[in-house]
Amino acid sequence: MKQKLKLTVLILCISALAACKKDKIAEKGTTKVTAKEFSYNMALKAITPDEVINGNISSGSGIKQIYGYLVRLNKTDSLIYRSTQDAINQNDFHFVIPTVSYASANLEKMQGIKLTIRDMDNDTFEGFVKVTAFSPPMPQLNNIPTRLLPDESGKIMITGTASSENGIKEIAIYDDYQGIDALVDKIDLLNKEKTYDLNYTYTYRKNASRLKVVITDLYGLTASSVTTIPLLNYNLFKGIEMMANGTTASPSTSSFFMGETGTVTGSCNISGQEQKTDFVGYCTSTFIYTIYSPANTTTISKNFKCGTAIWEPNAANLKATKFRVLVPGTSAVDQVYAAFNTNTITELSDAFFNGIPVPAGNTAKFDANPANQTTAIFNLTNAWLIWVRVPKADGLTFTNQLLRVKEVNIASTAALSTIKFDILVSK
Repeated sequence: MKQKLKLTVLILCISALAACKKDKIAEKGTTKVTAKEFSYNMALKAITPDEVINGNISSGSGIKQIYGYLVRLNKTDSLIYRSTQDAINQNDFHFVIPTVSYASANLEKMQGIKLTIRDMDNDTFEGFVKVTAFSPPMPQLNNIPTRLLPDESGKIMITGTASSENGIKEIAIYDDYQGIDALVDKIDLLNKEKTYDLNYTYTYRKNASRLKVVITDLYGLTASSVTTIPLLNYNLFKGIEMMANGTTASPSTSSFFMGETGTVTGSCNISGQEQKTDFVGYCTSTFIYTIYSPANTTTISKNFKCGTAIWEPNAANLKATKFRVLVPGTSAVDQVYAAFNTNTITELSDAFFNGIPVPAGNTAKFDANPANQTTAIFNLTNAWLIWVRVPKADGLTFTNQLLRVKEVNIASTAALSTIKFDILVSK
């Protein structure tokens, strides 16, 4: 009977101990981690929806120490966080893990932060904060020209396409006229479009050598494109009007062109200016407007009059300028026309005219009928570019010019006829 009593007491004690242990585990099991799910933008090195990973830990026994481990797929967990003194013996604690603690790691396969909490009873618990890393698509700029020149009004049209899957915040245009990038203008996209067709007119600022377009998306990510503005190795003179040789009653005021300054002068002012003259305007009695090499004017100089005085130049002072009308139809000539039409000419060296025989004509004559065009006969329809080659003082080197004929007006009195042109003169 005593043995049965002892057995019963033993069973009751074991049951009581088991019950006590079970209650203690349940109490410690109240340690809990509460946190949002976070996303990490790898491009910006930024956390959302809050600026840092954070959350709350509650512990019935009080917190002694917290450790945070970076968890990545197929990598060993890395310690990135350790609580400070302010967490000790706290039953409720708000933890904050600074982004700088893990931003330098490779986070491409990041899964989250494992929290190991040791309480005041030296029991250990774990919690997990889910963090998903992602790389947002970068914004893009496409079809922005790499090189552009100002037009005759000093305008440059910047075109292209801006795009971002994240939505576009703004597009900024810069130039470097001050030696560094300076903001020219900014386009704010209030509707946060994902694509935008850029069509911006930039007004050239002196000394600018490049343009920069920068797109910024809603994440603050940027992409840029640079357009160079080449230094022009020529001077452009526009709207030059030259009169033919004139008459006694109406002397010419603009028969002689001087490329160095892009100016013209007339019969009454040409004396002493012959060495500066690159070519001469003349109209024959058969009403053919002709551009003459100064060296070839000795037989017609008497027809340039200032009242009763005639022009009598010293032949030694006259330049032996040569002309070649550029007739389309060959690849070399077509390339010159294409460059002129697209405003992409930056220099007029012989290399620019590569593949075209050098000018050899003493005159260039106008004939309105395109059927008659030759390397010596120009018109306003097809063959309206003339390569002008002017010898320098040494007689060995030359200055290239490119003349674009715009108008020819044949007057009822041939000598009063005029020509209007733009001309590029190599520096």
